[in-house]
Amino acid sequence: MFQIDRLWARRQPSLVIQNGWLCPRIEAFADRLLRGIPWWVGLLMLVLLLVLPNVMASKLAKIWLQFPGVDKPAHFVTFIAVFLIAYGILRGRIWPESEGGKLSLGVVTSLGISLADEVQQAVLGLGRTAEYGDLVADAAGVFVGVTGVMARQLGVSRTLVFIALLLLPVAAVTAKTYQDLKHYNLGMMYERAHDYQRARAEYQLAVDSGFQSAEVYNAIAWLDIEFLNADPGKAEAYAARAFAMDPENPDILDTYGWVLVQAGRIREGLAHLEQANLKKPSMYCINVHLGVAYMKAGDQTRAVEHLKRQIEKSSVDRWGLSAKLTLSQLEGNAR
Repeated sequence: MFQIDRLWARRQPSLVIQNGWLCPRIEAFADRLLRGIPWWVGLLMLVLLLVLPNVMASKLAKIWLQFPGVDKPAHFVTFIAVFLIAYGILRGRIWPESEGGKLSLGVVTSLGISLADEVQQAVLGLGRTAEYGDLVADAAGVFVGVTGVMARQLGVSRTLVFIALLLLPVAAVTAKTYQDLKHYNLGMMYERAHDYQRARAEYQLAVDSGFQSAEVYNAIAWLDIEFLNADPGKAEAYAARAFAMDPENPDILDTYGWVLVQAGRIREGLAHLEQANLKKPSMYCINVHLGVAYMKAGDQTRAVEHLKRQIEKSSVDRWGLSAKLTLSQLEGNAR
């Protein structure tokens, strides 16, 4: 994959320092990198780079929410480091013997780590979202790392040109992410501030701008049916779109089921609510939705059971208070 000049492959790392091409601290790092780093040090560094974003997901999410797209430059920088660490580990190994082999394996390993990172985000969730744009930014970071390692051979001009070219796709996915998410993210911020009218308006702007996602359709349906007293028929159109795009998502199942119950399609709505409860029994509102649905279906026993469960979760929030009111109505009717 990479052809490295034999003289370059035989150069001693000290030449990097002697030539004074980089500032002292960067030169010292380059010198260490070319000598190779212990595998356990490199492995620890890679684990920290990949695990910390999961550990800090909730804090990072606040940044991504306020600055949509900024995660792409973060991916780019991270995978420059991932490649350099992988390459540093390989420099200290006997195999592969050739410089080109070490570079090639470093690239393959780094891209594999990038793919694995996105897969674990898609499968485990952990507050992060898998995106194709992340892979683009990761790959650009890897090849900037390669360019940096080969900078002596390439020369300053070609190195800068290659880096500039690799920055273009990063800029493109960053801009696209910002364009896609600016209204959606602002809607989430308004929703968290309990300004539901503005949140609904921003979500609609996101849809009107061409942003297509199950989450934005679900958010509109949820606000309409839960907070804004909208016509259930209109809310159903958005809830159905969300369900069609992501039918296994428990939050979407709950919204769609609740909309159907409010629209008078009790049995159909109950089926979706039960699926949501099966997938995510800890959901903060699911039991009051099921309690009301079973009450409307005439099953008082199950209604009471779910309403009491909702009150056990929380008796002071919106859904707990609603459950207490509904339960008192049921008990009053029973007398």
